[in-house]
Amino acid sequence: MIQKIYEVDPLTCPKCQGSMKIISFIEKAETIKKILKYLGLWLVKKRPPTRIHSPPAELYADHPDSQIPPWDDDYSDPEYPFEAYM
Repeated sequence: MIQKIYEVDPLTCPKCQGSMKIISFIEKAETIKKILKYLGLWLVKKRPPTRIHSPPAELYADHPDSQIPPWDDDYSDPEYPFEAYM
């Protein structure tokens, strides 16, 4: 899968370009965590707290390719008759 998706052979040595082979699989999460911590690769970043009353960062209504209509300050919801909900 790595080779197909990233177009890189994961069994090619990054230093000498020689062929490598798999000698084992590590499946225990705790063992993986220990190894990554030892190598200094276990970095868990906290997500920043969400800001109340702010739009999501990925919405850009003023972007020319946006499908979101521009914000209109004079907009109000149309009045619907009560029977429309029944």
